[in-house]
Amino acid sequence: MRKKKLDPHTRDPRDVLELMARLLVGGSYKVPVEGRSTRPVLGSADIAGAVGYMADGLEKHAALAVATRGSPRQIASLSRMAYRQVVRAVKGLRPRPLDLGKPADRWKLRIVVYDAAFELVYPERKRRWADLAKEAKMRRTSYVEVHKAATAILQGALNAGRTDFKRRLFQD
Repeated sequence: MRKKKLDPHTRDPRDVLELMARLLVGGSYKVPVEGRSTRPVLGSADIAGAVGYMADGLEKHAALAVATRGSPRQIASLSRMAYRQVVRAVKGLRPRPLDLGKPADRWKLRIVVYDAAFELVYPERKRRWADLAKEAKMRRTSYVEVHKAATAILQGALNAGRTDFKRRLFQD
């Protein structure tokens, strides 16, 4: 079997989400390729098509929110989509940091998931867990456990979205 020659874009050391962000923003940026005059360049329509073909909604929203540095509304939408998976993860923790039978604890969980999504999109605006736990009216240890579970789920969705976007954009 002959090895298939890789597309020059897949050998690019930069992150595909960086390419997505640069292509979505209007400007004169061109993806560097060999023989630019003979090959069509990537455009925003290619990005939209690749994102449109992504199967998982959470992965799609995570990739778009991180690539475009999403607004608070996009972050809220991302946290709402991740909420059910975080609930399943929190129910699996022993001892349970929150009693999800209580409405107040479910609301606290929503706050923690939003904080984790905000930190995923804006890592430079990371705040201390003690301050966030105080704002959510939770114990710090409980907040940290739930935040770690939410961060793991969101980071997993982002990584899967990154690979799915790369596969959809550069597939033959």
